[in-house]
Amino acid sequence: MILALLMLVLPMKAALASSVVGAFIILAMVDTRVALLSLLLVRSTIDVTATVPLLSASGSSNVNAAAMMSFIAIGLGFGHIAISRIDVMRVPLAKPLLIFLAITLLGVALAPDRNRALQDWIRTGSTFMIYVLVVDLLRTRVDLRWVVRVMLISAIIPIIVGIQQYIVGEGNLDSPGLVRIYGTFTHPSPYSFYLVQLLPLALVFFLHTQSKIARLLLSLMIPAALFCVYAAQTRGAWVGVVVAIMVLMTARARWTLIFVPLILGALFFGVPSVRARFSEASQSTGSVTWRQDQWADALRVASPPQLVTIGRGLGAVDVVLGNLTHNEYIRLLVETGAGGLVAMFFVYRGLFRIAMKAYREAATPYERDLTLAFLMALVSRVVIALSDNIIVYPALEWYFWALAGVVVAMSGSYERRRVAQRLTPIEADAAAAAA
Repeated sequence: MILALLMLVLPMKAALASSVVGAFIILAMVDTRVALLSLLLVRSTIDVTATVPLLSASGSSNVNAAAMMSFIAIGLGFGHIAISRIDVMRVPLAKPLLIFLAITLLGVALAPDRNRALQDWIRTGSTFMIYVLVVDLLRTRVDLRWVVRVMLISAIIPIIVGIQQYIVGEGNLDSPGLVRIYGTFTHPSPYSFYLVQLLPLALVFFLHTQSKIARLLLSLMIPAALFCVYAAQTRGAWVGVVVAIMVLMTARARWTLIFVPLILGALFFGVPSVRARFSEASQSTGSVTWRQDQWADALRVASPPQLVTIGRGLGAVDVVLGNLTHNEYIRLLVETGAGGLVAMFFVYRGLFRIAMKAYREAATPYERDLTLAFLMALVSRVVIALSDNIIVYPALEWYFWALAGVVVAMSGSYERRRVAQRLTPIEADAAAAAA
């Protein structure tokens, strides 16, 4: 009935989008945890809608389904924090993350496109809310397992679409001579980085699940995801897979690292497309030279005073140069200044320390391997960021920080302290059953 009424006064796309927002709001009123899991379930599938505006605004701004997910996540987070009276500052890593958000918000005033900068800031804020919600809401190990399940299920449609694109020969044609699949994402790079983040998680769940059906599905999903990473033809993602495997080898059997050069050599000489991609990068007109020029141009986007303070504002490099920085650290320096770069350094350092603590003190083999999977994703992410951009893609950030929230919750680093409140019927039943 609501949809029918909206269709009378709004365009079809806007009516459908409004209905989706309303559905999530109603779902959040029923159970915030289910709403959070639902957001994680659909975010990777609707990422491609970022190129389809539902409502247009001035400048470069537009409202699309992917952007609405950010608004919903922020609303969900604020509602949960207000109702449950959460002391956000007690959440691990909240302080450096909030400092980063404050710096980027101040940078909106300096950005060459303020609408674009504000949009990017909202996406960053939604990532923070996803992290806080996972850390605070998911209180039991059953809840944490559901986050892992939902993240893995979220990859099914992107993988199927990617394989379909490869079969029919559709994909991104920006790279001369290449047809690069991109699944349900807007570009092959974030698509492949998303899969690289989830591959360690899929491997851990495959090793520990007791369900024969889940193991069968994962035995198909893991090689399919690897194939999609290859078919996306993103060299940074290929390097990320190798780094993740090296982290696994280091943790489990360091002696196996001697096979890494042999495997890489076999792939380079045995797979023509791999050899062609890396050979192109080393040419005088290849991507390495192009990236170096791009980095030099990017550093000139911000003035020296801006570089040592809060930067030129989010999205500045893309707006001024018409292209991304292709180095996350240089982008942070230019767009958020030394303040934002240092804040992010403390975020990653704290995250690594918490993950190592969780790995050493894991209560079960599953939790230890799950933390190892996160460390694989974290280290590969740090390396990928040397030649590509990651933080600019909210879909990547949501899943990375959701998994980070799982690890933080398992580590015991977060102690809840709330004002006394009435239990919901579900919580009351659970408490009665436990008693």
